[in-house]
Amino acid sequence: MMGKNHKVLVLGGGISGLAVAWNLHKAGIPFKLIEKDPETGGVISSSFVEGTVLDFGPNSLRDRDGSIRKLAEEVGLKDEIVEISEAFKTRFIVRDGALQSLTPSLKTLFTTSVISAKGKWRALAEPFIPKGTSEDESVGAFLERRIGKEAVEYLVDPVFSGIYAGDIYQISKKEILPRLVENEQKFNSIVMGALRSKKKGSDIKPKVLTFKKGIQQLTEAISNKISDHILNEEVTNIRKAGNGFEVETFEGKYKSDKVISCLPAHNLASILEGFAPECTENLQSINYAPMLSTQVIFSKKDIELPRSGFGFLIPRKENIRLLGAIWKSSIFPELTSKGKVHFTLMTGGAHDRDILSDDIQKVEQQILSEFSKLINTSSKPGFVKSKLWAKAIPQFHVGYKAIRSEFKRTEEENQGFYLGGNYRWGVSVPDCVKGAEELVKRMNT
Repeated sequence: MMGKNHKVLVLGGGISGLAVAWNLHKAGIPFKLIEKDPETGGVISSSFVEGTVLDFGPNSLRDRDGSIRKLAEEVGLKDEIVEISEAFKTRFIVRDGALQSLTPSLKTLFTTSVISAKGKWRALAEPFIPKGTSEDESVGAFLERRIGKEAVEYLVDPVFSGIYAGDIYQISKKEILPRLVENEQKFNSIVMGALRSKKKGSDIKPKVLTFKKGIQQLTEAISNKISDHILNEEVTNIRKAGNGFEVETFEGKYKSDKVISCLPAHNLASILEGFAPECTENLQSINYAPMLSTQVIFSKKDIELPRSGFGFLIPRKENIRLLGAIWKSSIFPELTSKGKVHFTLMTGGAHDRDILSDDIQKVEQQILSEFSKLINTSSKPGFVKSKLWAKAIPQFHVGYKAIRSEFKRTEEENQGFYLGGNYRWGVSVPDCVKGAEELVKRMNT
């Protein structure tokens, strides 16, 4: 069956595809969005248990420029926004099996027990370290050179494991830390560069937020607004057809003037036919780290946390399988039922691909044991549920700039074909929302 010709086809109904579709809708551009799953949202996944909101994907949204709040208002969620509590200002890092607190201030560098006196002095010597000459290098190599090995092992590694689930000795400094790279070259110091770089003033205050029914409430709200434009079908082939494109699914074929792919890189690579072979190779080369999200609920009477905080992260040097824990009931107390304490435990990442084959129940037992030891409790949780994301987060390895160049060349050589998604725009939800908005603006110019 051949479907009618469409102006634009958007492939993939994760946050990237939905945000693209919403911006097309606002611009009055006719489109259809094709998503294989009955539910949109991709790795954004929220559910409820006894009055507690569980997020198995992203647990919070860092809205720096107000784009998430703007989108939420447009789709009718302004009154559903929940802002993070003061608890998020304190985080913990595990050192020698114990939680050590960190707050976002220079004073912390002097008072924290996360790194030794020797490690602190090495980090403070950063302005006197000569600038590097490498075109690109790993985040680990870059920061080890700037602030020393100990600070990297106990501060940088756990933070990047938490955000990117990555190996800091593989991911690219130019992709992940472009401003620090620029500061090193311009000011001979990342610290002095940060102090000298003038921040543009903004009336919009950065916020960390979620929604009353979890992050999925956002993707559901967008989907409801554009439901007449969504086709629940699986794309099996994309090929050029005259001045446009033909997109094939198990149900039929669709012609379109333009195609915007927001499919994961590995999925798109398997369905491109007859054009962009170099692009296909680069899509196939992008590594995705796996992630296991485990939701745990205790009775409040059974848990005594050291103090309020965002949660804790664990350096790989500690030889603990658990990557970290988010204390959901501390940062969003409104979303946890009374008398309960809720945590999200994170396991997997680039260092732990065994998570893909290990028995999940055994993994749960292992990480719960580690977690209980760290927060000093012998109580058993009343609820445990996990979700494994086999390909959770794309890894921007050293040399990724060349892959980006290839993607740009593919778009230039195949007018009307666009590549979008977290491997193109960044791994966070706000990155994808912003990337989608910019893509649609570029289409209209």
